[in-house]
Amino acid sequence: MPTPLYVYSANAIRQRIAGLQDALAALDAQICFAVKANPSHGILQLMAQAGLGADIVSAGELRRSLRAGIAPESVVFSGVGKTEAEMDEALASGIGRFNLESLDELEGLQRIARRRGVTAYASVRINPDVDALTHHKISTGRAENKFGVSIDQAREWFQRARQYPDVRLDGLHVHIGSQLLDLAPVRLALQRVATFWR
Repeated sequence: MPTPLYVYSANAIRQRIAGLQDALAALDAQICFAVKANPSHGILQLMAQAGLGADIVSAGELRRSLRAGIAPESVVFSGVGKTEAEMDEALASGIGRFNLESLDELEGLQRIARRRGVTAYASVRINPDVDALTHHKISTGRAENKFGVSIDQAREWFQRARQYPDVRLDGLHVHIGSQLLDLAPVRLALQRVATFWR
C-alpha cells in the first residue's frame, strides 16, 4: 500500500455512534458529523448508514456529504464566509438548516430563498462570551472572536424576523471552541443561551 495510509475501524466508529445515539435517545436530536473533521468518502458513508446528518462549511463538503448518501434535509450549513453561490446551491439541494453568523448572511439567504420561492430554515449562531479554556487559536466563544453574534444582536434579529419572510429563524447555535477538556465553559455557554431563549 502506498503512503500515506489511514486505517479506521468501522466497528469502533459504529459503536461510538450507537453510544451517542443511545445517550440522546430521549431527545428529539439530529446528530450531525462535522465533515471538516474527516471528509473521507468511506467515513461519510458510515455516518449516512447510521442515520447521521452532516455539519458542513462549504459547497464542497455539501457535495461530498450528498455523494456519500447523507440525506439533504439532515445537512446543516455552518461556518463563517458562506458565499451566496454556496447558500444557493445548498438551498437548491434541499438542506435542512443554515447556522447564520452575520446579518449579511441573513440578508443574502433571504434574497436567495425569495428568488427560489422557498422557505429557508435558520439558526442564529450566538457568541456567548465564554472562555472555552482551550488554545486561543481554537477558541470561538469570546466576545473578541469573529464568530457569531452577541446575545443582544440575536435578540434584535428575532425582533426583526418579519423583515425576512422567506427565512424562518427558529433556532440557536453555539460553539465555543475545540479540544475542550473542561465542561464548565460549555455549561456556562448553554446557560446563557438557554436564558436568552426563554
